[in-house]
Amino acid sequence: MKRFLHSKILTVLLVILDAVMYMAVWFCSYWLRDALASWGILVRPINDMHVYVAALALYLPLWLSCSWYYGLYDYEPKRTSIATAAAVLKTVMLGTVLSLALAYILKSFDLGRFILLATPVLYFLYLAICRSLLRKWKKRLARRGTGLLNVAIIGLSRTARRVADRIVTNPLSGYRLAGFIDPYKRRRVSTLAGFPVFGTTESIVDIVKREEIDVIFVAAPQLEQDRLMDLIVRCDELDVEFKIASTMFGVINDRVKVDEIDEMPVVQLRNDRLHPLSIGVKRAGDIVLSLTLLLLTAPVLLILAIIIKLDSPGPVFFRQQRVGYKGQLFNMYKLRTMRVDADPYAVAPTAEDDNRITRCGRWMRKLSLDEFPQLLNVLRGEMSMVGPRPEMPFIVEKYEDWERHRLDVKPGITGLWQIVGRKNLPLALNIEYDFYYIKNQGLLFDIVILIRTIPAVLFGRGAF
Repeated sequence: MKRFLHSKILTVLLVILDAVMYMAVWFCSYWLRDALASWGILVRPINDMHVYVAALALYLPLWLSCSWYYGLYDYEPKRTSIATAAAVLKTVMLGTVLSLALAYILKSFDLGRFILLATPVLYFLYLAICRSLLRKWKKRLARRGTGLLNVAIIGLSRTARRVADRIVTNPLSGYRLAGFIDPYKRRRVSTLAGFPVFGTTESIVDIVKREEIDVIFVAAPQLEQDRLMDLIVRCDELDVEFKIASTMFGVINDRVKVDEIDEMPVVQLRNDRLHPLSIGVKRAGDIVLSLTLLLLTAPVLLILAIIIKLDSPGPVFFRQQRVGYKGQLFNMYKLRTMRVDADPYAVAPTAEDDNRITRCGRWMRKLSLDEFPQLLNVLRGEMSMVGPRPEMPFIVEKYEDWERHRLDVKPGITGLWQIVGRKNLPLALNIEYDFYYIKNQGLLFDIVILIRTIPAVLFGRGAF
């Protein structure tokens, strides 16, 4: 309830701010066109200011509706920066298309193409800056523990520990773990993973009131359906959110459809695969981009090859077997950054002072220059520009069945793992970022990731 009220207040303030800023950029576009017309660059607007004021009554609600449609008013502290950037871009693209369509319908007013195109550009800059600052503010509040919801987990199983670990290690989830509740009628332990076990589900009402619990997570696969339904009713009466943590991580996702058979609800799992047309467009983009970058970076590769040869004995290129689409093995190419006697399948360097890395290899890895040859893998169709991290065979052999879902798409040169944490993320989080990409993959998402990769590489965040 606390976060609900907070989110509603924030939403109202955001809508007001967006409305004011849209009006500001709308009139800025008008005045900019007027200034350019006075310099003889453009034709002076044929309409007076009052026409554009009247047009705002149509265009302002249209743009606010686009922002609402793509979730720019959702209170989600855990929302990734990539998802936010994609939402902003989608909002501006849809708003621009609808604005031009509306202008065609109202062509007798002749608002002018300059204003209709300049306004989205200026508004995009505002949205990008505003939502970026808003996300940083939310992150700061979450790290301080402000606005977090108290969570109790029903269950003492491996799934319960996993849920607890995610909550503790990720404050941006918006939750604060208070403790556990034993799903059995008699409490068996008093603590778990350093947190108290408050009692059993028999006393859940007292626990919720005493510990001020806002959210209940159920992570007890052995819990009977009747008891589960009883808990749902109790939590609803206490105005407590009720969530069920699924162990089917690779199967259950946000793309589900609830259907029913004779009033019995059933969950239909949707497919995460791209449409064949989207796959074709992505492949065409991979070919064009990889070929262009290979031609542009050819002189750089030649210089790097000479530096590598002068720095240490051994070949210029490093070749390593990786697992690609549908489990197919391929040879991934890199510029050699490690000494020739280093084990190619040993644990990757996790620190800059690793003695296996050559002198020139340190700054090459820092700037990801060693990954340029992977453009050949993209051109050959073994990799994509954007996708999950390509893993080594011995890691894939240890995958559980749900983890093999990563192999349903081509691995990429870059991805969420590259721009969020790069090499300083644990394997489990890398896998989760890969699944997030698979479930949300699309051309626009790829473009955002490629753009965000540039500063991540230039500043060498998380690279060793």
